[in-house]
Amino acid sequence: MNLILRGHNTSVFHELREHAEKKLARIERYLPRVGDVVVEVEHEETRSAAQRYTVQITAHSGRSILRSEERAADPRAALELAADVLAQQARRHKTRLGDRHRAPIEKGMIEEAPPAPVEPADEESFDEYLLGKIVRVKQFEAKPMSQEEALAQMDLLGHDFFLFLDAATNDYALLYKRRDGDYGLLSPRRG
Repeated sequence: MNLILRGHNTSVFHELREHAEKKLARIERYLPRVGDVVVEVEHEETRSAAQRYTVQITAHSGRSILRSEERAADPRAALELAADVLAQQARRHKTRLGDRHRAPIEKGMIEEAPPAPVEPADEESFDEYLLGKIVRVKQFEAKPMSQEEALAQMDLLGHDFFLFLDAATNDYALLYKRRDGDYGLLSPRRG
């Protein structure tokens, strides 16, 4: 693991590097091919003292990129929160990779599939993966609308995101509310 530490509007302390190395070492258990891990620490003068420091961690493992971002009053606390989130993501990612590489069982070959061998890993990592299932499907009629109409509709519904058919491009787009109060727009291109 190659740890890269960056500071924005703050100086990066030697103690923080040691703390980051210690907290992020557990990621290597789940992602043995982890390459660069970039830790960005930013200090902002906000009204809320509890959100002065933002720590964003980006881990590159093969073709996968895992990212977490957390805020706290202290850079060490924000680092711990972000490292915990990244560790959960790494556990889920490892489980999904294992599921993807297992051979599918063809119908008729075996009446009942034998239980897959369970690694002596954390039980909570299995729980996290199994709990993530689709429990509700909503269908709706998508009429073309402008971005301004979509923003008004999102505010009327009180949601943090809104999927709509953009009248300008005739493609689907996703409007979402950002943490800073502004809005973002995801507009995919056809490949």
